[in-house]
Amino acid sequence: MSEDRELHGACHCGAVQLTVAKPPEEVLRCNCSLCRKTGWRGGYWHPDAVTIAAAPNALNSYVQGHKSITLWNCKNCGAQTHWTPLTAPPERMGVNMHIFRPEDWELLSVRDVDGAGDGG
Repeated sequence: MSEDRELHGACHCGAVQLTVAKPPEEVLRCNCSLCRKTGWRGGYWHPDAVTIAAAPNALNSYVQGHKSITLWNCKNCGAQTHWTPLTAPPERMGVNMHIFRPEDWELLSVRDVDGAGDGG
C-alpha cells in the first residue's frame, strides 16, 4: 500500500462518497458506547483534507451525547460515513475506515482508545 495514494470510499449504496489524499497515520478503535454499537474504526484528517460527494439530502445527522461531534450516515442505506466536530478539536474529523476497501487500511497500526473511561 502506497502511503501517498488517494483513498476513495463510499457508503453501502454509493450515495455518499468520501475521498482523502492519503491513508491516516493510524486507525483508532474506541470502546465508547457509540463506537461499540456502530462498529466504528476511525481514521482522522483535517476537514479540508476530506472531500464528501453526496446530494444535499443524502445524509442524516446525529449529535452524540457529549455534543462534541455530529455523526453522519447515509439516509438510504444507513451506513455511518464520518463525523464532524461541534466542540471537538476543529482541526480533526473522523472517517469510518469501513467505507474504504479493507486492503487500503487493514495493514495500518490500530490504537485502542478508552472512550468508555471518559463516560462514553
